[in-house]
Amino acid sequence: MDTESATLPKSDGPSTSPAELDKVEKNQTGILLAVVILAYTGQMILNPILAPLARTLGMEEWSVGAIISVAALMFTLFSRFWGPYAQRTGARRVLMISMLGGFVALGSFAAVVFAADRGLIAGFWLVFGAIATRGLLYGCSISGVMPAAQYHLVSRCETEEDRVKSVGTLGAMNGLSGILGSIAGGALSMIGGLMLPLGVMPLLMLVAFAVVALAFKPRAIKTEQSEPRKVRYFDPRVLPFLLAGFVLFLSFSSLQSVFGFMIQDRLGLDATSTAGYTAGIMILTSVTMILFQGVIAPRMKLSARRMLRVGFALIVASFALFIAASTLPLIAAASILIAAGCGFAMPGYNAGPTMNVEPEEQGGLAGLIMSNNGLTYIIAPLLSTSLYGLNPLAPFALSLVLVVAGFVLCLVHPRLR
Repeated sequence: MDTESATLPKSDGPSTSPAELDKVEKNQTGILLAVVILAYTGQMILNPILAPLARTLGMEEWSVGAIISVAALMFTLFSRFWGPYAQRTGARRVLMISMLGGFVALGSFAAVVFAADRGLIAGFWLVFGAIATRGLLYGCSISGVMPAAQYHLVSRCETEEDRVKSVGTLGAMNGLSGILGSIAGGALSMIGGLMLPLGVMPLLMLVAFAVVALAFKPRAIKTEQSEPRKVRYFDPRVLPFLLAGFVLFLSFSSLQSVFGFMIQDRLGLDATSTAGYTAGIMILTSVTMILFQGVIAPRMKLSARRMLRVGFALIVASFALFIAASTLPLIAAASILIAAGCGFAMPGYNAGPTMNVEPEEQGGLAGLIMSNNGLTYIIAPLLSTSLYGLNPLAPFALSLVLVVAGFVLCLVHPRLR
C-alpha cells in the first residue's frame, strides 16, 4: 500500500504523544479544508456569470443545462471509483489528480469561450467545446475531491456527533467557496468583463494542486491497510438516506440551474447586472448555509435523522416562497430559507449512513453518496432549464412536489424516523 506520508508518524507510533498526534491531525484537516475551498472556488466563480455568459455568446438555455448535466454524469460515474481508491491509496493522491485535471479542464474551457468571444467558433462547435472541457474533463476531475475529503474526515471520527460536525464543516467550507466564488465572479466580471473570471478559475486549481503536493501529508490509518468494500445503492442500511439525499440535491440543483435566469427575468436586468445580483444572493445563501452547517446545527446536537426532518421542513417552505417571489426581498428570503434547510439536511444526510456501515466500507460509502448527488445534476439542470423555457414557474413547482415527498419519507420511514 502507498501510505499518505513517509515523514509523519503512524497512528500507533510509540514516540509520539496523543497530544502531538492530535495537533498534526488538526493541521492536516485544516489544509484539507483549504484545498476544498480553493477547488470549489474555482468552480463557483462560474456560477454567477454562466447565464449571462451563455446569452452573450448566443447559447440557448438547454445548452447550459447540457454542460452541467454532462459534468454531473462524469461526476456520478467516477465518484464510485474515487471513494474506494482514496481508501486504498490515501486522499492525497486522489486530490492531486483531481486538481491537476481541473486545471487542464478549466484552462481549456476558458480557451473555448475566448475563441467564441472572438468569433472563431460558434454554434455546434462552441457547445461541443464547452461540453468536452467543462462537462467531460472537468466532471471526471472534480469528482475526486469530495469522496476523498469525506472519507478522510469520517474515517478519523468514531461517534455520530463527531461525524456530523466533520461533514458539517466540510459542507460549510463548500459554502464558503460559494461566497468567495460569487464575490470573485461578480467582481471580476464587473472589472474586466465576463472573460476575466474564466482566466482566474484554472489558476486556483493550480494553487490547490501546489498546496496538496507541498503541505498535505496526513498519517496513514488502519483502514487504509485493508481492501475497501463496496456499498450497494439498494443496501437497506443506506437506501433511505440516499433517497432523501437524492430528492434534496435534485431540488437544490434545479434551483441552481435556473437561478440566474429567474433573477434576470423577474427583476428585468441586463447581463452585467444579473451577474452582480446573482452573486449577491449567492453570497447571502452561502453565508446562511455556512452558519447552519458549521455552527448552528452542530451546537444543537441533533441526530442525523432529526436534522433531515428539520431541514426538509424549511426547504418545503422555501420553494413555496420561490413560486410566489417576484421582488428582490422575497427572492432573498426564499434563498435564506433553503440555505437554512440545507444547512440542517445535508450534514444529516452525509453523516447518517456512515453509522450503519463498517470501517472498510467508508470509502465506498463516500463515493456512493457523491455519486448519488451527482446523479441529480445529470437530471436536474437539463430538465429544469427545459421546463423553464416552457414556463418559468414549472421547475419551482416540480421541486416543491419533490421536497414534500422527501419530507414525508423522513417522517414515515422506519430508518429515518
